[in-house]
Amino acid sequence: MKSTATKTIKKVKLQEGKGNSENTIPETKENCRNIFVEELKEIYFNEKALMLSIPVMIKNATTNELVDALKVHLQFTLDHLKRLEDFFCSIGETDIMLKYDAMYGSITPKG
Repeated sequence: MKSTATKTIKKVKLQEGKGNSENTIPETKENCRNIFVEELKEIYFNEKALMLSIPVMIKNATTNELVDALKVHLQFTLDHLKRLEDFFCSIGETDIMLKYDAMYGSITPKG
């Protein structure tokens, strides 16, 4: 059997949390947005890395079929990058692209 003190503590906790929903919803939305943007940043950085490495793979490919497949993949990658950049611009996150260029812009494929 639960003590009266435990029941009182639970009741106080419930009452404390009742009026806070207005404060937590914007906070939750912001956290979800941040997680979503972080995931898209990772995708963007990976697509940028592919954009640099696929031309090297094309240069080193041994068959025409592989070259053609890599060229198609490169075009898809460029399309993905464009869509991601458009999206970032639409939500006001243009610093993501600048950050990438500042961090990795000087990296050029060897070949």
